[in-house]
Amino acid sequence: MPKLFLLISTMLLASIAAAQPEKEYSFTHYTTTTGLVSNQVNTVLQDDEGYIWIGSTDGLQRFDGTRYKTFRHNSMDSMSLPYNPIEQIMIDKRKNLWVVFYNGTVGVFDTKKFTFYKVPVKPKNPNSVNATLKELKTDEYGNYFLLFQGSEVITWSEKTKDFSYTNNFFKQKEEWHITDFIPQPGTHKYWMSMQEGTVAIYNAATGNLSYTGNNVEKESFLEEFKINSPSFHFYFDSRHRVWFINWNPSIPMIYCYDLNANKRIAESFEFYSTLKSYHEIYGFFEQKDGSFWVRGGPVFARFLENEKKFQMVYNGYRNEQGITYNAISTLCEDREKNIWVGTNTNGLFRFNPETEFFTNVKHINHSNLKTGDGTPMSFITTKWGTVMAGTWGDGMYAYDSKDFNTVPFGIKDFGTKKNPYAWCMIASADSNHIWISSQPGIYLIDQDKRSFKFFNPPVFENRTIRQIAEDKNGNLWLGTQSRGLYKWTKSKGAKNFDDGISKFTAINNGLVGKITIDSKGYVWVACGIEGVYVIDTNTDKIVMHFSDTAAAEKKLPEQAVSAIMEYDDTTMLITTSTNIIRYNRVTNRSALVGRPEFISGYISSLEKDKNGFVWMTTTNGLYRINIQKGIFVNFNRADGIENECFIQAASYVMPDGRMIFGSTNHFIVFDPLRIQVRPVFPWVSITDFKVMNKSLLLDSLLQLKKIELGYDQNSLVIEFSSLLYNNASLIKYKLEGLDKSWVISDKNNQAVYNYLPPGSYTFLMKSMNEDGVESSKVTRLVIIVNAPFWKTWWFYSVLTLLVMGLLFWLDRQRTKRNAVIQKMRTDIADKLHQEVNTALNNINILSEMAKLKADKDIEKSKEYIQQIHGKSQQMIIAMDDMLWGISPDNDSMQKTIERIREHIDALRNRYGVAIDLLVDEKVTTLKLNMELRQNVFWLLRGGSTNIVRTGAADCRFYIGFKKPNLTYTLDFDSSNTDMLQLNNLLQRQELADKLKEVNAVLNVQLQKTRSIIELAIPVQ
Repeated sequence: MPKLFLLISTMLLASIAAAQPEKEYSFTHYTTTTGLVSNQVNTVLQDDEGYIWIGSTDGLQRFDGTRYKTFRHNSMDSMSLPYNPIEQIMIDKRKNLWVVFYNGTVGVFDTKKFTFYKVPVKPKNPNSVNATLKELKTDEYGNYFLLFQGSEVITWSEKTKDFSYTNNFFKQKEEWHITDFIPQPGTHKYWMSMQEGTVAIYNAATGNLSYTGNNVEKESFLEEFKINSPSFHFYFDSRHRVWFINWNPSIPMIYCYDLNANKRIAESFEFYSTLKSYHEIYGFFEQKDGSFWVRGGPVFARFLENEKKFQMVYNGYRNEQGITYNAISTLCEDREKNIWVGTNTNGLFRFNPETEFFTNVKHINHSNLKTGDGTPMSFITTKWGTVMAGTWGDGMYAYDSKDFNTVPFGIKDFGTKKNPYAWCMIASADSNHIWISSQPGIYLIDQDKRSFKFFNPPVFENRTIRQIAEDKNGNLWLGTQSRGLYKWTKSKGAKNFDDGISKFTAINNGLVGKITIDSKGYVWVACGIEGVYVIDTNTDKIVMHFSDTAAAEKKLPEQAVSAIMEYDDTTMLITTSTNIIRYNRVTNRSALVGRPEFISGYISSLEKDKNGFVWMTTTNGLYRINIQKGIFVNFNRADGIENECFIQAASYVMPDGRMIFGSTNHFIVFDPLRIQVRPVFPWVSITDFKVMNKSLLLDSLLQLKKIELGYDQNSLVIEFSSLLYNNASLIKYKLEGLDKSWVISDKNNQAVYNYLPPGSYTFLMKSMNEDGVESSKVTRLVIIVNAPFWKTWWFYSVLTLLVMGLLFWLDRQRTKRNAVIQKMRTDIADKLHQEVNTALNNINILSEMAKLKADKDIEKSKEYIQQIHGKSQQMIIAMDDMLWGISPDNDSMQKTIERIREHIDALRNRYGVAIDLLVDEKVTTLKLNMELRQNVFWLLRGGSTNIVRTGAADCRFYIGFKKPNLTYTLDFDSSNTDMLQLNNLLQRQELADKLKEVNAVLNVQLQKTRSIIELAIPVQ
């Protein structure tokens, strides 16, 4: 053991450790709580469309920045993944997505149809599939290799469609067990490392195999490294260097050899001296810009080219944007230069080294030497290039202006014996002195002499002086915590500072949070409850007052003012707690910039950069504002700001344009010119298209010129993405034919349309950046919702024709019916004419006979006259019945029954006979034509009349309906009935003809005491 320790110590001394201070980056974290199917992420890549593909122990996922689409093994689907644990995914030149599973299964996943196709794997040694690591490799010539670490490599054949050892074209020794295999870019060489400790290089162009002890082609690497133990994870970077790992003997050592210079770039690199524990290295990764990284467990570091050292990424939780890991399993760079970091237990992380704009600067407490929690409130740059920062509670600090490492003040006793809580620092117009307002008192630093003076006028009573500003006359304006505004007049206080102090009584006591001197020399004073006062320094008079009670253009939406800034020579910006007011001094008009809902938290401070953007801090974030367009871009912890709770008036613009803003326990430094708005990505991609909540195959769908849907497929969900992951741009969409204006999508990036009416629509999408610049590229999708057949033009045409035909038919039927009715009326009229004519002839004959007998036989003449009276009465009744029957007002059985009741009443009155008439309710609802109804009435009326005339008594008449007959039953007392007359009446030919005409059946049951006559008339 002592010898082993000595050996390790010796190697560490000879190697270069990752001794650089750990670097903190701002990460976005994805876990199972955000949609990942597993926190063990093994492999990640981005396809040419922009989707992120993630392989884990629990399947394959596609991520578009908003949603995950998950693919797992399904025993009911033969085209699903055959197995869930995935070891590697790779996209080839044909855009095929290869998948390697932990059990050795290999295949291609169709990213359009979402189906999997297994390919044959034929190693020489069947046990090779059980290798710990299985990895696909490819060269620039389209060859694909499958490595079984510690065993063998097999090659893909496009002809036989399999991975097989018989497809290998490289040479190797039979006894070799390959631990790594990699093509050398730009050559036909293939490097192999063996379990036996050998490194071999096969040159396919010459067919030569060089290895340790048999360096046929004089490879300089083989001459430099006499390796006799297994090497792993060979990697060629863009600088023509080869990197690899060798355990020598019990810790992983990193080696790098420059193939152009034929030399090592360093003896070796190691992480043991940093980690102080067992660790492993899994591989290397190079970004497109040449940044080089190493990963392992727990190793994550970036190679610093200038220092030739690795800088570890800080591993630990400090805030939501940190990263914690046991092992880094994979690294991948997308087209935005984001790096996706897969871990073995903590999901997936994303960060972008190029967009780490913000430097978070913390200070150390002077007393306990721990990280301070005092609030940075003021900043200023000195003539010797340092930055002084004043904190509340922890005193003063000095930093170098490049990297913001702490440095000495360079001013005797300042920051040590005198360590003020500096609320505000300003540079005097003489370019030498610095004024500091503090708690308590005022400091004056002479930069040329590296000395300072302290003034504490009794009038302030050791209270806080929050603000200090110097006007064009060299006078100082002092804002206090609670005692209002003071002025120090230079001419009065030249000898004795205290003599120059006077209270500005025009402003009441209270908090003064910000004082600004504009380019015209006016003093703008922001008060805690009284708004803003503007003072003319020549007259010391208030010339303007902005407040919540002021009139017109001087009225503020709130009483407390947090910041004031001169934007240009005509525009002043005033902020209240949640509003920004833009005041034009020329037009004397004011207007709000944006809306309060654009801002989170209470406004703290304002600064302007060289491009005209306004940077505003609040208690919950940092904003870049385009004043002209009213566009707000927010920056917070997701962008690398450790604490976005910023302090009022704690801001400063450095001479080189960098900005400093103070928050509750640290401050940030950044160059606003580096923060460029990303160019608008040209296309917005449709990621899913759901009809009735069922996803359609998108690839085949998008190839159609138009998407046609049935009338019952009118519920749509269209999901889309810019496929950008670092501050993704806004997306606007519109469904022409329905939406009247463009809609800005929310974070869900989906458009939902329920129950689209039939019609033709065009779905439009375009992206828009943070400055409101819209892309000229518009994604279009034509959607047609077909109408149901009963709403189509041809159906309406057919329906119109049918309606017209029906109306024509109804008209013809009406005409026929009118003709029939007319015929009936004519027939009835003819019968009436015939009966009237017969009656008149009879009357005429009888009148002639009565005339002849008048002189000779008076009694006979009276008989004839009586007959004439009877005939006339019958004719009148017949005419009345005929006229009643042909009247359209009486075209119903209900009217007929009423007519019969009237007739029965007349019989009762005429003959004094008891007659009961009962009528079934069904009878009144019968629909009979005029002729049948007239015949029925004739039979019912005639039957009842003849029964009564022959002497019937106690009559009971019943009219009923038994399908299909109308029944008429006459039940009467026949004791005094003239049976002979009754029989004669029943045997009349006229009655027989009428019964035959209506197909009626007459049933007569005559008895001495009581008789029944039944009449059945078919009516249906």
